[in-house]
Amino acid sequence: MTMERPAGIKIRRLRIKDYKGIDELELNFPQPTMLDDPDIMVMGSRNGVGKTSVLECCVLLLQVLVIPKINNPEFVSIRVKIQGETDLIVRAGTDNAQIEGEIDLEGHTSTLLIEIFNSGAMSITKNPHGKDQLQDIIDASSDNIGDLISLDISFTPNPLLNKYLLYFHSFRMVQTGNPQLNELLKNEKNQSFYRFTKDAASIFKLQIIRSLMSKAELFETPANEQTEDTLLKLNELVERYANGRIEKLRQSENNAVEIRINPVDGGPSFTFDGLSSGQKEIISTLFLIWHQTRNNPKIVLIDEPELHLNPEWHQGFVWMLNKIAPDNQYIIATHSEDVFASVDKNRRLLLHDSAGSNS
Repeated sequence: MTMERPAGIKIRRLRIKDYKGIDELELNFPQPTMLDDPDIMVMGSRNGVGKTSVLECCVLLLQVLVIPKINNPEFVSIRVKIQGETDLIVRAGTDNAQIEGEIDLEGHTSTLLIEIFNSGAMSITKNPHGKDQLQDIIDASSDNIGDLISLDISFTPNPLLNKYLLYFHSFRMVQTGNPQLNELLKNEKNQSFYRFTKDAASIFKLQIIRSLMSKAELFETPANEQTEDTLLKLNELVERYANGRIEKLRQSENNAVEIRINPVDGGPSFTFDGLSSGQKEIISTLFLIWHQTRNNPKIVLIDEPELHLNPEWHQGFVWMLNKIAPDNQYIIATHSEDVFASVDKNRRLLLHDSAGSNS
């Protein structure tokens, strides 16, 4: 019996005006025509045309959607004060930037319009073209809503995540070094994704250590955490890309914990940091996508998946995404011809200079 995919969340249309270098751009992200087809769009262009800006606009829409007030059926619009240098967001010579997205959430479609002003304010409107549009925008700065929105979304080596998204920005990397024991005890669910600092421990490493310690019954396993499945999926990836398995931890200096890899063919174990940057990148990216979205599909945004990767891994990357986590929507920006060519033509988008036109 054929099963329908979970409804989850999808972006189906995106309109951008006067955001950074983009004059005006409108994109459609069509649904897959067949159940087994990937819900994916791969964007290509030369540098400076706006691929990363498209991903950032998706992130801002999905930050806003987390605010409980906005998911209220009676919500129409608010105006908030925000942190960040808005003059770096708004295109030079204009007063405000606009980001409008048509979003499907659990089978219901709505349109969100974000306007970012040079003055340091943001207005958020739902279904802006509806007949019930309010004339006055509510000043909600006293509600601390502005604290839930950040314009600085690429300042941490960790990928960014919230209830609806997982964003692998181009500054990401698996940090070298070992997490300390006190970092394992922090409740990551209470941390909004933009609160991760430059010095935050690798969320990938923390998850692996927690899973290994849970398997040894040293940590209480959360109700929705299936430790055996987590370690099985992890080691499928480690064996595929590094010919080893992660099964042990080692105490390091300063109360830190080191992840060890046992080679499949035998020999002494070695530290996870001993892998190449490409091996660490592809293992951590694929694992985090699987782990963070296996129960709740998200929109996964990836800027330059080819970062640090060997060319032979470029073409198979999209195939692996759809194999391990087929229910997500993927929006990818790339300079790799192999990544671009690895999807069907109707899933490719080539951005050009002329007023944000595309083909």
